[in-house]
Amino acid sequence: MPLTFQDIGQPITVDFDKVFLDPNNPRIAPDHISRYSDADAIFEPDLQKNLTETVYNVYQAGELEEAIVAQGWVPIDPIIVWEHPDKPGHYIVVEGNTRTSVLRNIRGARLERERTKLKRFKKGGKMPAEEVKAQERLVAKLEQIISDTDKLSVHPVKAATIDELEEKLPILLGVRHISHAKQWGPYATNLYITSLYHRFFADRHGDDEALRLEEDLVVRVSDLVSLGPTKTRRNIQSASAFGHFKANFEDQLPDGEEFLDSDHYFFENILQHKFTQNLFGFTKDRLYLPPEGEKALFEWAFSKPRPANNDKNQNIFYKAENIRLLSDMARYDGENSTSFAAQFDTDEPENTKKTMRIVEAEFRMHKARQTPLNTLQSLLESLKDLKGETMVSQAEFLEPTLREIADLTAHYLKMMEADAA
Repeated sequence: MPLTFQDIGQPITVDFDKVFLDPNNPRIAPDHISRYSDADAIFEPDLQKNLTETVYNVYQAGELEEAIVAQGWVPIDPIIVWEHPDKPGHYIVVEGNTRTSVLRNIRGARLERERTKLKRFKKGGKMPAEEVKAQERLVAKLEQIISDTDKLSVHPVKAATIDELEEKLPILLGVRHISHAKQWGPYATNLYITSLYHRFFADRHGDDEALRLEEDLVVRVSDLVSLGPTKTRRNIQSASAFGHFKANFEDQLPDGEEFLDSDHYFFENILQHKFTQNLFGFTKDRLYLPPEGEKALFEWAFSKPRPANNDKNQNIFYKAENIRLLSDMARYDGENSTSFAAQFDTDEPENTKKTMRIVEAEFRMHKARQTPLNTLQSLLESLKDLKGETMVSQAEFLEPTLREIADLTAHYLKMMEADAA
């Protein structure tokens, strides 16, 4: 059913210490789905403490904290809560977990740290007076924010039962984060969609049944979040596959390396193209890559260190877009009887002789032998094949490439115009 303004109540004022983070948020606790039924577990202090740290780190909330400290608490975007029926007066934050974690951090570790620093500045009278005053102003700002948020203005979701909340919540979050202005990143979106599928599957089969894709449940989720069934299925597949991959290979990463949220884009790219689906064995009924597909991806993309400077990345695949390039090569091979993509064999990934940088250079050199018109027509056809919703959901990855294409296009047009003048 569509969510209406009647489903979100007028603002109410609640004590800050009665507002709690949501352990059902798949972005911060993808393996813990409490389904809101165990109220004691949700409000347990140690869990809430751990959630605060996790939210703060996962959402990289440092910049938001500094903005709040600089500007003071300005409650422009509403915090949306649900009062648990088994714990009257206890409110779970269903929208606004990051801001809540920042406020908790300010009230705890940040204030204590800055007060300690101020005492050190004042001790012995050796610090310049201006630095002491600046530190005093900072502590005063923190104390003012705490005072301003001792009582929070929040908007309650009108849901008398857990079932009613779970019916309304996907629509609310879908409207805010999946298909409209305050979009989550691709991985956060896909984790949330996957958590919905988990819930519907468990409702049908119980918690002990091995998860699998069932088309009618995929359609049910897609209706809730206003995405097509194909896109929804791929979202579920990519998030599930990335989680499975991380669990299997995290301990095999080079020293000092870790998986990043952006690595999820490898799996999205594999699912976008028929050639790479077949190459890695990622068929439409699978939630994870088969073992040989996972092994090949790890060998090609993660087995060597990945420095911040991509130019120094010595892996076979030095960025997720190489998956898309591999598909382009396969299409080109089919049209020109070449064999660029065939150099990547998932049956023997360790025997791959060339990095993508080398193969890409050879590929582009071969294409350059074609006329400029053929090259531009090929590029135009490839751009036409891209889906609008895919471009929007992957904007953070695609925008730099599109801007580079636009700059080159403008450069060539200026050259032509200057020559014609």
